[in-house]
Amino acid sequence: MTNDSKGQDDQRQLTLDAMLAESPADKPAKPRRQRKAKASVAAEAPPAAASPSPPASEPKVLTVSDLTRLIREAIEARVPSTVTVVGEISNFSKPGSGHLYFTLKDEHAQIRCAMWRSSAMRLKFQPADGLAVVATGRVEVYGPRGQYQLLLEKLQPSGMGALELAFRQLREKLTNEGLFDDEHKKSIPAYPFSIAVVTSPTGAAVRDILRTLSRRWPVGRVMIYPVQVQGEGSAQQIVEALDALNAQAAVLGGIDVIILARGGGSLEDLWSFNEEPVARAVFRSRIPVVVGVGHEVDVTIADLVADLRAATPTAAAECVAPVLAEVREGLSTAWVRLMRLAREDLAGARERIDGLARRGMFAHPIVLLGRFAQELDELCNLISRHTARRTHAVRTELAGYEIALNRVRPDVLLHRGQGELGRLGQRLDHAARNLLRQRREMVERQELLLEAYGPGKLLPRRRRELSEVDARLRLSLSRSQEGCRQRFDHLEARLNSCDYRQVLRRGFSVTRDADGRIVGSVGQVAEGQTMTTELKDGTIASRIEEVSRRDAGRTDNGGTDDR
Repeated sequence: MTNDSKGQDDQRQLTLDAMLAESPADKPAKPRRQRKAKASVAAEAPPAAASPSPPASEPKVLTVSDLTRLIREAIEARVPSTVTVVGEISNFSKPGSGHLYFTLKDEHAQIRCAMWRSSAMRLKFQPADGLAVVATGRVEVYGPRGQYQLLLEKLQPSGMGALELAFRQLREKLTNEGLFDDEHKKSIPAYPFSIAVVTSPTGAAVRDILRTLSRRWPVGRVMIYPVQVQGEGSAQQIVEALDALNAQAAVLGGIDVIILARGGGSLEDLWSFNEEPVARAVFRSRIPVVVGVGHEVDVTIADLVADLRAATPTAAAECVAPVLAEVREGLSTAWVRLMRLAREDLAGARERIDGLARRGMFAHPIVLLGRFAQELDELCNLISRHTARRTHAVRTELAGYEIALNRVRPDVLLHRGQGELGRLGQRLDHAARNLLRQRREMVERQELLLEAYGPGKLLPRRRRELSEVDARLRLSLSRSQEGCRQRFDHLEARLNSCDYRQVLRRGFSVTRDADGRIVGSVGQVAEGQTMTTELKDGTIASRIEEVSRRDAGRTDNGGTDDR
């Protein structure tokens, strides 16, 4: 649609007038309201039009975009560029972008409102549902949804100041978090050596503080940390100052207490001390913080969070610094009292010592020491005897364990068998030698008797008897040696039966895993595992490709089944 013809201009004006519903004071002849359609609007020329207009039989059709544009232009033409509206907030939302969206309503109507992030950041309070506010902005039409909304630039609480509301909201929030609880308050040092002052270097507050500290506590070391205490960026400077003093305290030689102060002013002037970042910086400070802001009636969030609140900067300095003269006077009084108590205690101690010296046990200390020395010697002897008995008992027990262990060792058993066999052989050899010697001696005696008596007839028979005795003796010796040899062979066979290598010589084998443990069941191995099989003449290294379990617990040949 164009604006070239006069009739079209009149038609647009008529359409706008119908939508805005002008009052009779604005126009004497009130036009009839145009009929509305779902997707378009047909505009008819008024009967009393001053200029030519299209015939009534040819209505002009508008698109939705055209109609929205007409509405926007009408609103921009008839509604002031900036409006101020009073209402109650509902459906409040604040997405991650930082923009604010809500509905402003009263008893009869409502309007959608939006506030961009740049404007929302300047708010001193937190909007919420049910809060009555005074909103200032401009009306615009949002074409994609066909809605009109109020784009806000300012937002003030209705009935109270924004700063007062922000103060109440932040105080309630920090109270719920426990930042004001007494259990978090740190004690202020009674005699601070190093005092840090965070304030403006050009204000009257710093001069009052320095004057008070110099007058009351001249021995203290004062450090001034200059910050901006009013205006934009002042809260951030205060936070950075508190954090820096805590971080650099050791480098600065130690800080005992921090004074955060500024002089009096309006609520706007003192607002930096009501900012949440400042309150949290005061709370997390490891060094005690004393806050003295404004006058007696001025109370800030920093005052409530501080470890100690002072009414004024001068009062803050007085709370931190004691009076040196009073301290010296107190020290002098304490010194006099201490010396008097020391003399009294010393006199009492002397009296007690004299009384003890007159008692029997202290009158003859040598006798008492001799008695103690005798008791000590008896205790030492008792301990020595007990230690000797205990040591002997332990050694005896260990010897028994060693004997029992040696009895079951194969090498000990073999050595014992060999020793027993050697002893039996020695006994047999000794017995045979003794018997042979006895027989020879007996024969010699018989020969001497025969020679002495000349029994020539008895000599052949005695020789035969001697030969028989010699034969029996040799037979007995042979049988005894054979019995000993058989017993030795039996002991050797028993000993060899304990050696698994004898079993290997009969065709058996022993399988061990990678750790050297003997494999006795398929449950001890897994596929892919390496193992070593020992035979009578060497070893075989193999890898398991398959593991199968049989129901029967034996093989056909009675040996192991290695895979």
